[in-house]
Amino acid sequence: MTVPAMGLQMQEEGRLGSEICENRIREAFEYAASGMAITDLDGYFQETNPAYREIVGRAHRDLQEESILSITHEGDRDNCRNHLDQLLSGKIPSFVLEKRYVRPDEDSVWVRNSFALLQDEHGCPSHIILICNDITERRRAERLLIEQEKLALVGQLATSIVHEINNPLEAVTNLLYLIRESESLDETHAFAAQAEEEIQRASQIASNTLKFHKQQARPDSTNVLQLVESVLGLFKGKLAGTKVAVEVEARGKPELICFAGEIRQVLANLIGNALDAMPSGGRLRVRVRPSTDWRRGESGVRITVADSGSGMSTETRRRIYDPFFTTKGTSGTGLGLWVAAGILARHRGSMHLRSKTTPGASGTAFTLIFPMVGVEREYADSVDPAAKPWTMV
Repeated sequence: MTVPAMGLQMQEEGRLGSEICENRIREAFEYAASGMAITDLDGYFQETNPAYREIVGRAHRDLQEESILSITHEGDRDNCRNHLDQLLSGKIPSFVLEKRYVRPDEDSVWVRNSFALLQDEHGCPSHIILICNDITERRRAERLLIEQEKLALVGQLATSIVHEINNPLEAVTNLLYLIRESESLDETHAFAAQAEEEIQRASQIASNTLKFHKQQARPDSTNVLQLVESVLGLFKGKLAGTKVAVEVEARGKPELICFAGEIRQVLANLIGNALDAMPSGGRLRVRVRPSTDWRRGESGVRITVADSGSGMSTETRRRIYDPFFTTKGTSGTGLGLWVAAGILARHRGSMHLRSKTTPGASGTAFTLIFPMVGVEREYADSVDPAAKPWTMV
């Protein structure tokens, strides 16, 4: 065989090899279990596989007129756009985002998207590639677990709540008796005023309890110190039967943009755990002060819940955020801190744990750090509840 003929044969073999490789990539794309799509740099779809089309509920021809953002839920659109802008500007090489797509029937589907850039032969960005998995059922299961933890928390507080409501009701009963027996109008007015105060107190306790279940539609500005005091108020009945001294320290009255009910749930869990760690008495310290989130340099709020209990073992500290892990036997769900971690991630916050088992100097402290704008509108619904915004010492 002549040299030119050998060259032609090698070129033909290279071409065939390239076609085989391209066909295999095409088959992998088409038959992948995960949804896959390729878009231009403006996010308009060029190629989608069957799995992706099934997830978003659209045919191939329908997607030719759509973009990533046009089928994204409006509540997640700004967050997705911000991440895409960072990807296209070269600030990040890729990113993973949990968000919602809206199907043609207006139904929403939760997905976990991985985004990256494809490059042309000159090394310049040419397309966006994304891999998509439907996580709707997982998100629904997580929401059910969160609701279960809320119910368990209120159940654990039930005795304390009943005791707190019973006290003002007993006072009202006594005041009504005094009103009935009184012969002085001024005295009757004074007793009626006291009765009204007691009824308002009972109403406030009931209102604080209901706030664990009532979810705000949007985040709002909340006084953190008042939030802490409202949670401590729910534990008055439980504290009355213990030898635990409560100390609240506050520097200023910092405000936090947040879902107040969720932050209240986190605090109730930490305070409840702290009291459980001191069955023979001790000291519970809650500190609230302005702070700075060192990760972003944003002004924020620091909340510390510290107890003088026996502390946590290394194994407990290692597993403390795992779902269903509990040291309370049948009385614990093992979901409290797992749920708290999801709430912290949702509010762009962080949680830091310090614990010592040294006799005479034992105890545990949880420190929560939130940026002032804890929840941003475009961020509020797109955080993975299983995210891990914590550190341990």
